[in-house]
Amino acid sequence: MNTNLMKQTLKIIMLMLLVMKTFGQHKNQFKMEQNNSEDRTVKEQVAVIDKISIPKKAIAAYSEKSIFIRNTLRQQPGFVKYEIFQQTGDRGDLRVITVATWSDRQYMDNARLVIRAEMQKARINMPAFLEQNGITMERDIYQVVVE
Repeated sequence: MNTNLMKQTLKIIMLMLLVMKTFGQHKNQFKMEQNNSEDRTVKEQVAVIDKISIPKKAIAAYSEKSIFIRNTLRQQPGFVKYEIFQQTGDRGDLRVITVATWSDRQYMDNARLVIRAEMQKARINMPAFLEQNGITMERDIYQVVVE
């Protein structure tokens, strides 16, 4: 057999193998994407996630207000759980992430109204308190996903 013909045949075979391998990878990737979406279930539960940065001088005052809010939240219908994660920075500041989970959005909305009313009764103006103490807070609401 001619050497050039053998080289061309070998190139064609290699090209075909490469195409088949690439097609197989895409097929597996599609199958993997399907499996990932099937393994996840979005529930009606919602989580309010706060990311809070507290200067060292304000930690004690913030902790006092935080306990009041947590205790009020835990008594509300639809409350599922409350989690706190914290990290102390190099300068003694505190970074906190809180996650309050509710059985559904309506319970969360109802609890929000109760919290506002209870804070007014206790004469707590949280936006003013945060600003006066240099505390920053980011809040978002997420749907709970169970894998």
